[in-house]
Amino acid sequence: MILAALRGHAGRYVAGGLAIMLGVAFVATALMVLSSAKAAMAQAAGAQYARADLVVTNAPKPITAAVVDRLGRLDGVAGAAGLAGGAVRVQFPDASRPTFASVSGLPADPSFRWQRVDTGRLPSGPAEVAVPRDLARDRGLKVGSVLRVELVRGAIHPARVVGVVSGGSLQDSSSLVADDSAIAAWSGEVTYGEVLVRTAPGADRTAVTDRLREDVRGATVQTAAQRTDEQVRSFTNGVDVLGGLLLGFAGIAVFVATLVVANTFTILLAQRTRELALLRCVGALRRQVFGSVVVESLLLGLVASVAGIAVGTGLAGLAVVLLGRSSLGIPAGGLVVTPAGIAVPLVVGLVTTVLAALAPARRATRVSPLAALRPELAAGARSRAGIVRTILAVLCVLAGGAALLGAMTLTGFMAALAIGIGGGLLSFVGILLGAPLLVPALVRLLGALTGRFGGPPARLAVGNAVRNPRRTAATAAALLVGVTLIAMMSVGAASVQKSFNASLDSRYPLDLSVDVSTGALPDAVVKGMPGVEGVSRTATLTGAQVRVAAAGTPAPGQSIETTVTAVDPSKANAVLRNPKLLTGVGERTAVVGPSTANSLGVRNGDRLTLGTGSSRVELRARVVQSEALPQVLVSSADLARVAPKAPVTAVWARVADTADGTQVVSRAQEVVGNDDTIHLGGAAAERAIYDKVLNVLLLVATGLLAVAVVIALVGVGNTLSLSVLERTREQAMLRALGLTKGQLRAMLAGEALLIAAAAVVAGLVLGTAYGFAGTRILLGEVTSHIEFGVPVGRLVLVAAVALAAGLAASVLPARRAVRVPPAAAIGTE
Repeated sequence: MILAALRGHAGRYVAGGLAIMLGVAFVATALMVLSSAKAAMAQAAGAQYARADLVVTNAPKPITAAVVDRLGRLDGVAGAAGLAGGAVRVQFPDASRPTFASVSGLPADPSFRWQRVDTGRLPSGPAEVAVPRDLARDRGLKVGSVLRVELVRGAIHPARVVGVVSGGSLQDSSSLVADDSAIAAWSGEVTYGEVLVRTAPGADRTAVTDRLREDVRGATVQTAAQRTDEQVRSFTNGVDVLGGLLLGFAGIAVFVATLVVANTFTILLAQRTRELALLRCVGALRRQVFGSVVVESLLLGLVASVAGIAVGTGLAGLAVVLLGRSSLGIPAGGLVVTPAGIAVPLVVGLVTTVLAALAPARRATRVSPLAALRPELAAGARSRAGIVRTILAVLCVLAGGAALLGAMTLTGFMAALAIGIGGGLLSFVGILLGAPLLVPALVRLLGALTGRFGGPPARLAVGNAVRNPRRTAATAAALLVGVTLIAMMSVGAASVQKSFNASLDSRYPLDLSVDVSTGALPDAVVKGMPGVEGVSRTATLTGAQVRVAAAGTPAPGQSIETTVTAVDPSKANAVLRNPKLLTGVGERTAVVGPSTANSLGVRNGDRLTLGTGSSRVELRARVVQSEALPQVLVSSADLARVAPKAPVTAVWARVADTADGTQVVSRAQEVVGNDDTIHLGGAAAERAIYDKVLNVLLLVATGLLAVAVVIALVGVGNTLSLSVLERTREQAMLRALGLTKGQLRAMLAGEALLIAAAAVVAGLVLGTAYGFAGTRILLGEVTSHIEFGVPVGRLVLVAAVALAAGLAASVLPARRAVRVPPAAAIGTE
């Protein structure tokens, strides 16, 4: 009987099965990506400990070669080797100026070395170096390339690349590889952060550990496995965050799939009411009918889950390859499929499908055989069940809203975050419980606004959409979840971006600044900065050594000689992101930084005297708490009174809003060249990094949530398809009374649009509110510059896509509806 039911209604199970398959695929992908990334991290983190038994680290004093030699002679120790490291300034062949690069030491004992030589050989001596494969690819290095290493005393030491290596630890992926003699020559000394120890055969490892701890008091002694696990934990924070993010969205997808499956079984069993009633009449018990429905759901869940695991495995393999090529710090590795990666998605799919079918199955068995001849009516809002649901919905919304408001006022971040998440979930559960009242009300409101223009099909669409509030609410709820979360992420990202920009404007008002340590800024730099692509405006600054004193206070320590910088206020205001910092400059006012103000003992409004020789000018001090500006900044006219020949010492530049800050900084660096006396600073690069991180997170979140929206739209199409079957006679009667095929299509399209529009309107409102609340909670202790942003364009796009997809979901059901002749449909059972 069960197999016959599945074969007879196979087409109607497609939507529910597809929803479960997508949800299970999401769970499988998340688990497999997480396990693969962690396995790759563990392999990379433990590479340098693979040939050791014990590791000595965290010593209170630097470990020298003599200490390592002493440890190697301890009883029970077969060998010991120190791991040196550090950083040097090195100029690569493709660079115009030196940069800092980390150095990974090569163990003196070859038996401890873990690097694999791809080409060439390992280095020996201060004139040789090996480079990891990734660094060689990025910098275009090969065997024979020459690097210029700056020594401690400023001398340049050439180092020839003698090998390209791989198989290093996570720290080695961008580090130069050199032996101890090279590190000693470059840095002046060699100390070891870790010591690798190999125990002698048959030695008691516990006793050896005790001897090592006694010899290097205060140090930590771990087994190689323990040290590897510690390194993995320190490096996998990002992987854990990524895994949590993926699993969170997977949970959302499964939740939406549950709504779709429950809706599918509700409508499907309503269509099979007469069939189930006939089974009851011929002797089937309620528990047998209930059991048959549960077994149907179990078989559907099994097939869909197996398909979902197969799809998830393919997606996980692709994701692992992409993560290995990304810049997220996750090493490349193969796909790791654990038993949990197969069992958990399978169980999730089966449990989800069965749970979603329980309530519809229970309702189906409650109908008596004779009552089953009549259509099932949904519980009204005034029924006992409807009243209880309404009360619970109101309580959840009020309690959740109160928790959100309370979380926004808390000072502890973790407590505020936990209460905020709990309040958001509770309030949203209340919205879902109240959906049978909320969604039909929105449908009626939207129908009233559009009914005048759509004629009879539009009015019929409104009536059909609200005829079964529970079914309509279940269909809209699936789409509501996706739209709410996308809106929340969009509003939250826009608000965080706007808040960070406001904070950066306050703390770092300059996009780019170029200044010189001593003397004048070269003319080539002064003339070249305005021509840098992406720079919209510039302002030049002059500077001179001037005696600055607090007027009327000749006491020691209240008069200093310092660099006073001057700028044209009108040009500077056009460049600064926060022009308020220059308020008063040009009106006999000097902007004074916090450190200079402390040295002089001046406060806002105090008088300052600037002088060189016999020239004097008295100004009013305005103290600002910003280290981004010069410590004493005046107008060009005021400085000219005491230093008329002050040279140009700096250039300020503003980056165009449409330009990439990182690229502009790179172009400005080319203008500055490799002169170490010239400093290039500003917040353009930092601002660009924030923008890129937020945009990537938003893109990833939107892509992941799109899966939930796809599942929801499957549910919309499924509801319309089954609704067409349920109302076959009604539609035939309408056709017989003169409704054309086009009007029937319009009626079904209107019904789909109304359901989607109700979900979109509610989702945008809820998502915006949650986005604002989340921004306030997340940034409450980070910055006081919290500003809310609403990305209108993105939200309009989300609404348009959801409505278009809802309209598309009505195409196939409408096509099937118009194909049925009115006379044949009237005779349909």
